[in-house]
Amino acid sequence: MKVTERLAQYATETSYPSFPKEVVHQAKRCFLDLLGVALGGAKQPLSQILLKMVKEFGGKPQATVLGHGFKTNVMNAALVNGAMAHALDYDDTHVASIGHPSAPVIPAVLAVAEWKGLSGKAALEAFLLGFEVETRIGIGMGTKHYDRGWHSTSTFGRFGAAVAAGKLLGLSPEEMKIALGLAGTQAAGLRLVFGTMTKPFHPGKSAFDGVLSAILAQRGFTCAPNIIEGKKGYVEALGDHSRLEPMVMDLGEKYEVLKNTFKPYAACLLTHPTIDAILEMRNKYNLKPEDVEAISCDVGKFCLDSAGQVEPKTGLAGKFSTYYCAALALAEGEAGENMFTDKKVLDPKMVALRKKVKAKVVPAYKDTEAKVIITAKGGKKYSAYVDTPKGDPRNPPTDEELENKFRSLAPLVLPPKKIDSLVDTIWNLEKLGNIRQLIRLCY
Repeated sequence: MKVTERLAQYATETSYPSFPKEVVHQAKRCFLDLLGVALGGAKQPLSQILLKMVKEFGGKPQATVLGHGFKTNVMNAALVNGAMAHALDYDDTHVASIGHPSAPVIPAVLAVAEWKGLSGKAALEAFLLGFEVETRIGIGMGTKHYDRGWHSTSTFGRFGAAVAAGKLLGLSPEEMKIALGLAGTQAAGLRLVFGTMTKPFHPGKSAFDGVLSAILAQRGFTCAPNIIEGKKGYVEALGDHSRLEPMVMDLGEKYEVLKNTFKPYAACLLTHPTIDAILEMRNKYNLKPEDVEAISCDVGKFCLDSAGQVEPKTGLAGKFSTYYCAALALAEGEAGENMFTDKKVLDPKMVALRKKVKAKVVPAYKDTEAKVIITAKGGKKYSAYVDTPKGDPRNPPTDEELENKFRSLAPLVLPPKKIDSLVDTIWNLEKLGNIRQLIRLCY
């Protein structure tokens, strides 16, 4: 099956008018959410390190680092913005492909579109094509790819970024196959680094490599034109019971972007069913930490695999601790970005409550499921079961809720007037003549 060729043809031959209205609107929701978390991550230590490095080594002023206004070359801008977008681990998630699809793609889109002075409509078109290609590749790779230790966001994110950048650069089908080849041969990213600065570095590097792949392909660089399905290629080398058919199934007919999940909590998505269950009981029974003897959590397989840090020592590690997230939900009734600080994670009261949390995997549970039992002092038990956590495509946030999330993060680097203008611009992105108008609102 010529998967690489079919994906390249789809990306080069599909244009904006073919997308249904609800798909375009969902793309705008992705831009709003991603820009919010990127601006929210602009002051994070990892962002500062990358920005300082980029400033030190220089580059032509082609594209802007969001939240800072510093211009660097198109690839470096994609790198820093991609890392910033995932710095808070608060960006959207596509459950079926086990990845964060917007973080590698939108930074690549913004960098190339700014560089070339392209329209908002072109940006939406490129994003949707990149999103559809990368998530389908992720679905085809399957859960064993992730289970082996590959960070899916990183390994398939390069394909999405390459397609999006290639679309904006006007690549031919043959050139797009080469761009996909270059993206595939650079695919990397290991889950061992979760809880460190390197996890958000992954989508940043994916955005960088995707843009680089498209530029090289346009300039005549050569590569294998069948990188996905070819012998010793992407699937054979990185796959495990992977399948090619899902990568091209229903292309242009069904849209994976409509199955996107937007996070209401600033932690690993796999902790969200547990958080929802505890919030439900906290609100329903007016439970307080001092009332609780024990918290027992039944979760899906990948929950403890990805978010099983029993004794987190930093705010970043707390995002990957089901134990801390459960304690936080009970103690504070929320799990926003301001709750994941080193000070909060190490607070003696939070540590004591976290130690009351036990978690175990129920093999039959999906990643969106959790059952939590809270045992109060005196022995009374309360329980709640969640299978469609808030943010899931079956239980999606409203536009207003997404906007509120954006407005909770953007003030870190933007004044109120710019925030209002930026929100309005995103909701009307298809009317924007030049993406540079949006970029100027981002610092």
